[in-house]
Amino acid sequence: MINNKTSKFFRGIAILMVIVSHYAGWMYTQPHSEMLRSFASALGVYGVDIFFLLSGYGLVKSYSKKGIDKSFVVKRIMNSYVPYILIVGTLAIIDKNINNPWALFKLLVGYDYWFMCVLFVFYIMFIVFYRIGWNKELLLTVSVLIFSCWLYFGPDFSDFWILSNAAFLIGVYAATFEDRIAKNMKDNVKKWIIAAISFAAMVLCAFWYGKAGSFETHFCSSLFFSILMLFLCIMCRGVGVLLPLLGRFSLYAYLLHTRLFWMLVSYKESWSYYKGCAVAGGVTLVVAVLLGFVMEFCLSKITMAILGLPKEK
Repeated sequence: MINNKTSKFFRGIAILMVIVSHYAGWMYTQPHSEMLRSFASALGVYGVDIFFLLSGYGLVKSYSKKGIDKSFVVKRIMNSYVPYILIVGTLAIIDKNINNPWALFKLLVGYDYWFMCVLFVFYIMFIVFYRIGWNKELLLTVSVLIFSCWLYFGPDFSDFWILSNAAFLIGVYAATFEDRIAKNMKDNVKKWIIAAISFAAMVLCAFWYGKAGSFETHFCSSLFFSILMLFLCIMCRGVGVLLPLLGRFSLYAYLLHTRLFWMLVSYKESWSYYKGCAVAGGVTLVVAVLLGFVMEFCLSKITMAILGLPKEK
């Protein structure tokens, strides 16, 4: 249902949402409209919803080809964990932040990059339970729920550690039952109706969250947004070059945009205004794409060597 270019296209949208939300919260100066700033700051959670949705979907589609073999595990490590360790580890060494065992542990598990930490846990769960093969969807669902409850009741975790976790399961089940979904949703009118209902429910929950500020309303808003995005990914195909390119290297943009923003602001504090955020965002995306090309090329060669694959001619 969701092809590779479409996945990259929506990942490109998602990384822009995450970057905008962070920049809106980091700007020193008050915007012309505090409502606009609040709206922009809220985009990050919904951007992560898209990432988790597509990650769950992609894992199942990859599993359906060859199962959980050496190639599956190695590619997950080389495409996600190794780039994270190389980039974040290098920055930590430069900043001399690895000065005790706890700091090293936090680096290794992605603690300070909560999105990566949660995603790593989901990857491990998926690999373990789908390798077992017995009641894999049920075991994965129960484990994600238990993990999310632990995060919710844990004193050191914020709400955003939990809000997007359901999106991962939605992606998993969408890929698992995509033939049935496609059969029952041949009529585009049905898809648009579900998308419209999900959008209305999301807006209503977001409005209630704005009034009440409760976790439940925020979670429901995120949940309905994930359903909305699933059907948009099914109905809309990825187009163009720029957004799919950003989606392809979205991990690098996510890992770099914080550092580059504060480097620019420390160089020139006036860049903390809107213009500065635009400059920081542009620099981040260009650097992310260039670095992504280099690292992807190098890591692909290492991956091929580990898997014993023949070199491309």
